Amino acid sequence: MTVVKDNQLAQATGEQLRTITRLFTELQQRNFTCCDMSSATQCALLTTLAREGEQTQTALARTLNLDKAWLSRTTDQMVEEGLLVKATHPADRRALLVQLTDAGQQAAQALNKQLNAQASRVLERLPARDHSQVLRLLSSLETALQAELDAGTCGSPKEQ
Repeated sequence: MTVVKDNQLAQATGEQLRTITRLFTELQQRNFTCCDMSSATQCALLTTLAREGEQTQTALARTLNLDKAWLSRTTDQMVEEGLLVKATHPADRRALLVQLTDAGQQAAQALNKQLNAQASRVLERLPARDHSQVLRLLSSLETALQAELDAGTCGSPKEQ
């Protein structure tokens, strides 16, 4: 490929990935309004803790890109609702560990079921002959995105 074609491909790929991300995020946000939670933040907390297990509030704030005070208020509310438990971290008494209760696990499972049904509906809008290829490409894209995150780069690739 020529440099011009490479640049055009990179631009088109970037635009398409941003559009897909925006559309998928909007679909998830709409689904969150149906999950019997009072905010999308609560839904994100449920799915994150269900997927990754207990975490400190600081780690959750970093993972979810949330203000610590906002996260603290949200987790306090979820503790009151019986969805979360907070406990002092055994190795660092200054840190609080946050984990799902049984009710929180059930709520997370119900939410994941809704989100998976949504993903199935989206996949069903594509021709059946493309389903396995879409899943294969999504897996490859996931691997590539994780590798980019793991590289820790910001913007353009690091100079070699």
